[in-house]
Amino acid sequence: MIKLEQVNYTYMKGGPFEKQALFDVSLSVNEGEFVGVIGHTGSGKSTLIQMLNGLVKPQSGQVFIDGKDIHAKESNLRSVRFQVGLVMQYPEYQLFEETVEKDIAFGPKNMGLSEDEIKERVLLSANLVGLPKEALQKSPFDLSGGQKRRAAIAGVLAMQPKVLVLDEPTAGLDPAGRDEILFKIRDMHRRMGMTVLLVSHSMEDVAKLADRILVMNQGRVEMFAPPREVFKRRNRLEEIGLTVPQVTRITDDLRAAGWPLPEGIYTMEEAFGAIAGMLGLGREESGC
Repeated sequence: MIKLEQVNYTYMKGGPFEKQALFDVSLSVNEGEFVGVIGHTGSGKSTLIQMLNGLVKPQSGQVFIDGKDIHAKESNLRSVRFQVGLVMQYPEYQLFEETVEKDIAFGPKNMGLSEDEIKERVLLSANLVGLPKEALQKSPFDLSGGQKRRAAIAGVLAMQPKVLVLDEPTAGLDPAGRDEILFKIRDMHRRMGMTVLLVSHSMEDVAKLADRILVMNQGRVEMFAPPREVFKRRNRLEEIGLTVPQVTRITDDLRAAGWPLPEGIYTMEEAFGAIAGMLGLGREESGC
């Protein structure tokens, strides 16, 4: 679904503040895959995701979506942006219409769809993100923080993209709102089978959701592997300013103290199971 070949990008090229953001980045993401994207500030992850729908054009290299070079002469960037839905950080700041319904309908209207098709998509996307029908007639500015975030995501989903890219979708939300958004993202991925890229600073969130984790470091791909393989490299992650999930730190410390636990444990359920098995406890005795 997504393929980057030797992509390079430099901000303010030729100027006194020139900074190269991406260095020969090559990677592929499969259709229907859920990819977590992590990296310290300035690692290149934001530049990378903005390339996926043409907001940023590589100065060298190619970006392919669904097998097509999005910057080829025959390519239509407008249609690419309908294929790749990008939800930027704090997307509720982009809400502007009188009602939630009109805001969600904005994208489908720009696609030239019929009124009936637009209404159907608005209702479907609102339902997917868990917005009640009565919220559609409210001003988006009367919604809670979590509901605003859902409305913004619904506006992207209404275009029915093949790829959904989310940049820190839980930033600034309280724990309840954060859990609700993550649950809905996971539910949408499972129900719709779309390709999802989630940028997050939370290792716990990425560990729970991602099939593979892309680790960016100083504009380069540091790692791109399943969560277990990534979190086995705790020392390297810490060297580049990242961490591992808390449960991984705890089980690593227990293993260092002599407990025969496997490497790369990254969920509470897995930790409970491994410790219970080591102690010879049944599922009920361990509390799992």
